[in-house]
Amino acid sequence: FIGGYDKSDMLIYIAKILSLMNKRILIIDTTLLQKTKYIVPTMTPTAKYVTTYDGIDIAIGFDNMQDLIQYLGISNYADEYDYILFDIDNPNYYDSFEINPKDEHCLLTTFDIYSVQKGIEVLRSIKEPTEVLKALITRDPASEESEYLDFITFNLRIKWKENIVYIPFDTEDLYEIYQNQRYSRVKFTGLSLDYMDSLSFLIENLTDCSEGEIKKAVRLIEKENG
Repeated sequence: FIGGYDKSDMLIYIAKILSLMNKRILIIDTTLLQKTKYIVPTMTPTAKYVTTYDGIDIAIGFDNMQDLIQYLGISNYADEYDYILFDIDNPNYYDSFEINPKDEHCLLTTFDIYSVQKGIEVLRSIKEPTEVLKALITRDPASEESEYLDFITFNLRIKWKENIVYIPFDTEDLYEIYQNQRYSRVKFTGLSLDYMDSLSFLIENLTDCSEGEIKKAVRLIEKENG
């Protein structure tokens, strides 16, 4: 997940839905601010650590994949996790974490200049032809926004996927996310149907999980929320 937009909560929600499908998930926060360390409670925060939050492993403070593998004491992260979600806004980490062009890529962005430019910095570091999914956070989806991204990335080594995920994010969802951060578990209480649908669409477009599996996981969430 590429871009300067704050993706921490969204990645945690996506990871939680995947975990309800019995998937083992690791989130790696490589962002400049590393906001995840403030959202996810831990007893002994250090410069770099891995903590488990409601069944999701979260890595914070690592500079490269080899350091993380050594910290975890494993030889192959693919044997430990079904999915690894990277939160990237720094082009240096795209290389140091050995991102493969065949991995799924998603530009998750609003259209403020900072978010867009941080995303472009990472996309510019991609050296081989790579498909990227657009996930556009906007109140009013418009073709002009997608065309703007086409224009400013026309000379990069990326190819936009045909599907576009529009995330109709509003202040009510933001309020609920802030409320849910106060819990010691991942909570979906109060999130809008549109926002939940967006999470499902992202999972469907970026994983091999079937639509039926995703719907079943979301029903479990709806049941928990009453």
